[in-house]
Order: sequence, then structure tokens, then C-alpha cells
Amino acid sequence: MNEHFTSYTSITLAGEDSFIRWVRHGEGDAEWRNWVARHAEKQITVEEARKIVLSLTGSAIGDLSPSGKAELWGRIHESIQSGTQQRPKKHLKPLWTWGLAAAATLALFVWISNLTASEKLMAKAGEKKEVVLPEASAVTLNAKSSITYRDKSFNQDRELYLEGEAFFKVQKGSTFTVHTDYGTVTVLGTSFNLISRDGRFEVACYTGKVKVESSSKEQQIITAGESATRNKSEKKLNRSTFEVIAATPEWMEGKFSYESQPLSDVIDELERQYDINVKLEPGLEDLKYTGLFESGDLDSALYLITWPLHLKSSTKGKTVTISR
Repeated sequence: MNEHFTSYTSITLAGEDSFIRWVRHGEGDAEWRNWVARHAEKQITVEEARKIVLSLTGSAIGDLSPSGKAELWGRIHESIQSGTQQRPKKHLKPLWTWGLAAAATLALFVWISNLTASEKLMAKAGEKKEVVLPEASAVTLNAKSSITYRDKSFNQDRELYLEGEAFFKVQKGSTFTVHTDYGTVTVLGTSFNLISRDGRFEVACYTGKVKVESSSKEQQIITAGESATRNKSEKKLNRSTFEVIAATPEWMEGKFSYESQPLSDVIDELERQYDINVKLEPGLEDLKYTGLFESGDLDSALYLITWPLHLKSSTKGKTVTISR
């Protein structure tokens, strides 16, 4: 590990290739953790640099409050200023000294511009959104889902960040990577469905081969007709199989089927598809539901969900109450 990193500011550390690979892909994890442990005084710098790197895929800066963002960028600005002030001045003319400071400030603005140049596309409640990425891969977003990527460099890095659920049809080429809060999916050219929300991480492969890595670094490689799932109550990826009867998942046709799933999961999807708020009577959340509903007609969907479980529903505006 390069001991010169001890003199780095957060912005210079965030520009180091080895640091970027550690933050985004976990490479050299043991070495970096040991380095941070040996240099406890650099923990704040490392954390600020980590947030800068993660912000390039839209995951860290977005979680900060406005005051937190201001504080972070304020610290970056201070570190740049102090860095320029510490440079030897005896051989520099005043104009050149001013030029260094201006260049450092310009570098900061370039950084900020790059961070804000990310493209974020979102499907609202009750809708699906089809997206064609810059290199011609296609993504269909389920309701209340979004992707974030760097438009200018996507043809080279082919990386994006997903929140929610989406179906990907990836063009063949260099490695294509999808980051989520719960894990990462890497492919070359294939089609797969990915869910990442509320502690649930699920990848279903429709064609080709998919590498799945959970946030705990557990890895699996799945092929067409296989899925890898990790729910919030589990600590490992579970592999299972399914019958590939269509080229795309059912939800893309407005159909949502379940087999012995908690009613709370079914209701979450119902809320997203119909842009409503459902109030479940206490004690109903963990009831196991097997069946299906379709988008388009809320009354029909409610009947198909409540009837098998001997429940009843009432609707008032955008609020639905389900009880025994």
C-alpha cells in the first residue's frame, strides 16, 4: 500500500485508480482496511473520498442532506486550497502562483460538473418505462424504479445504478455492470430481470450467463432458467430454477403472479402499479398468498388478492383498506 496516500486530500484520494476499484468493486479490500486501521487520522478523508467515488453511480451523494452536501464540498474546497498553499513558492512568480490556485479551483468545478452529469431515468407509480442506453442495450423499468448512469462515458464503462426492478436486454460487448444497494450483476451479452428494493435482491436469467455478487461478497453464476435470491431475512444467495416460457417476465405484460409470498410483498407491488396507499389490518402482513393480479382494473386486482384469503377491501379515493 502506497504510504504517500497519507498526504492526500479527499479529492486526490478519490482520483486514485486503486481507491476507486476498492470502493466500487471491493478490490484490495484487506489491504485498504489495514491501511485505514494504521492511519486512523485519515478516516474522515477516506469517508469523504468514498462518497465522491460512489456519487458517480448516484448512490452516496444522493443520500446526504443539503447541509451534508454543503459540508462535504466545503471540506473538498478547503483541502484544495490548503494543498495549493503548501506548495513551495520560492521559485514561483506571483502570476504562476495564482495560476495554480485557479487551476485547482477549475479542477473542483470539473469534478462537480462530472458528478452532476449523471443521467437518472425513473418510472413513476403506475407506469413502466422503456429506455435505450447509449450503446443500444435496452432496459424496461417497473413502476417506482430508476437507473442512474454517466451518459458521456457509458459506451466505455457500461455501468449503472438501479433502484427497484428492471428487465435488461444487454448488447454484446464489454462487461456490463448493474450496481444496487444489495449487490452487483455483471454480464457480457444476455437478458435478465433484477429486483433490488426493501432488502430483497433477486436476479433471474432469461438468456446467456450472469454473475451475481451480493453486498456480502457472496458470488454465483447463473444461466438461463436460473435465479439467485437473497431476502432481508436471509444471509446468503439462494439458487433456484424457473421455466422460461416467454422472452420477458410477466410484469412487462401487466401480470403479477405469486406462490406462497407474504401478503405485504403483494400489496407493495399493488401500490406501485396503481399509485395507491393500502392499509392492511394488523396481523395480515405475513399471510401467504398464491395467485395473481393484473394492472388496469383496481377492483378486479383487489378481488383476486382478497378472495383466496377470505379478506375484504374498501376504497376511498387513493386509500384502500384490507381487513378480515
